Amino acid sequence: MTLSPRGSALAAVAVFLLGCAANAGAQDASSIKRIAIDPEISQPDIPLIQSPGNSKAFMLAGGIGAAVDQQSAGKAFREYMRKNNIDVSKIVLESFKRAVEEDKTFALGANPDAKLKLAINSYGFGVAGLFGGDERRPLINITALLVANDGTVVWKKTEYITNLSKLTEAYTYDQLGGNPQLAAKSLQQASLLVSRQILSASKQ
Repeated sequence: MTLSPRGSALAAVAVFLLGCAANAGAQDASSIKRIAIDPEISQPDIPLIQSPGNSKAFMLAGGIGAAVDQQSAGKAFREYMRKNNIDVSKIVLESFKRAVEEDKTFALGANPDAKLKLAINSYGFGVAGLFGGDERRPLINITALLVANDGTVVWKKTEYITNLSKLTEAYTYDQLGGNPQLAAKSLQQASLLVSRQILSASKQ
């Protein structure tokens, strides 16, 4: 059926009004002043430990043994983290809390306008330079979803830092495996950098 010119005009108005109604339901990002961070943060089952056998296997302290390939290295590092109470989800949660409080992007507290939901897509350690060597740097990839109280997704951001970044400190696997606090500190450094990248991107 062919619409008359008047019918076509009415149809166009109807589509316009429907679009306006849909947009009216969306939450304006600028109206979000106070948030809560969801403490439930997903993470990969196995950390990414790149090139463990390039010069020396990842020797873990405490007699866990040597990892001879990437898969077994990741499992060994996961066990090392568990035995030393290193929880990457807690590290990421604290990093975002710190970044929000220090950068004053939002306020944290009761009666929030939205909830920040976080997911760790990958994390671990990789070769610190393009030409190999013994030194390793942390890597982490995080997705953040800001969800308004009405369920509207205000924004979704994914940011990451790689093991080739010069913004993080480099250590050998011997250093990381022999000092759990150093391993945790290294992951904290990478996590804080990514949290600030995400919060900065949310302002754009």
